Amino acid sequence: MMTKNKKIYLAVKKVRDFVDKMSVDSKFEYLNLVRKIEEDGRLVEPYGKKITNELFEMRIRKGTQVRVIYFYYENNYVFGVHAFTKKSQKTPLHDLKQAKKIVSQIKRGDYDE
Repeated sequence: MMTKNKKIYLAVKKVRDFVDKMSVDSKFEYLNLVRKIEEDGRLVEPYGKKITNELFEMRIRKGTQVRVIYFYYENNYVFGVHAFTKKSQKTPLHDLKQAKKIVSQIKRGDYDE
């Protein structure tokens, strides 16, 4: 039975490339979290967290602390727009800026891999 919460998750190329280089454990956790977003429509703490008005972070905690920033788009799409290894408490400003830039490009229809 389909529920209205189901989403379609798409990761931009930079995120896919980052995930390809992650450890097997981290990759497995990432794929489980993606499945959770697609099935439940969202992640709750400790797996995910809202970080700005429109940006959320997926928290991969097995092995290296990895974060994937994502946002909700129209027609039930969720885009993974930026991934990084977390090294401090706060999300670094340059990582937020990179994510916001890709979000803007996607919204304008200007994003090109």
